[in-house]
Amino acid sequence: MIRTVSFSPDGTRIVSGSDDQTIRLWDAGTGQPVGEPLKGHTGLIRTVSFSPDGTRIVSGSDDQTIRLWDAGTGKSVGKPLEGHTSWITSVLFSPDGNRIISCSRDGTVRVWYAVIEDSLQDHAEEDHSPSSPRIRHLTAAISTPNTANDDFISFSSDSTHALRNTTELLACTPHDDRRSTFALLGDDGWMMGPNRRLLFWVPHASRELFYNPWTALVIPGGGVELDLSRMAHGTRWKHCYE
Repeated sequence: MIRTVSFSPDGTRIVSGSDDQTIRLWDAGTGQPVGEPLKGHTGLIRTVSFSPDGTRIVSGSDDQTIRLWDAGTGKSVGKPLEGHTSWITSVLFSPDGNRIISCSRDGTVRVWYAVIEDSLQDHAEEDHSPSSPRIRHLTAAISTPNTANDDFISFSSDSTHALRNTTELLACTPHDDRRSTFALLGDDGWMMGPNRRLLFWVPHASRELFYNPWTALVIPGGGVELDLSRMAHGTRWKHCYE
């Protein structure tokens, strides 16, 4: 069963999502398929949408994840966006293509940063052009007093709550994988960082609306946000006494 369809901005292509867990591109003039099916979701596809420049596709699934795709190659871009606790019912790019908004059966709306691939150290060269194929992380542009940060790791909508001194924690972790190394592990509630290091534990009652490093905003508000600006970790554990 086809669950969702959407036109490209120029009207030449159609993207569709199906119960067979695939996304397909079609020529809007001939009705013929374009390329191979886009595969990666493990649940039926409920919602798909093109970016305003037509270069990317966003999809939402019953597997509770959101995925980004290169509309030209059909390849997945970055890691799945995780945070919703039920199936995704709708996804859409912002008009400038920099963010994605999603809603879910879990009763929340989430706003996500739309690109996962570039190093945050490149933020001084940010390109906000709608036609640019690679737009850098928006979090890098947020003014923050955490000047020791090489990468912006935050579990809050307040940039001053970002984790300080991330160099040791993220050592040997590829730049395009740094946010995706953090995952709330199911029912046990432990947040793990690179190399499966335990960072902190979240009580069961606080997990549903919990902020993660991919999330820019959760609606309705009131979700759990952590202030990590004074967190001591790794060999810096003794600084917790300061």
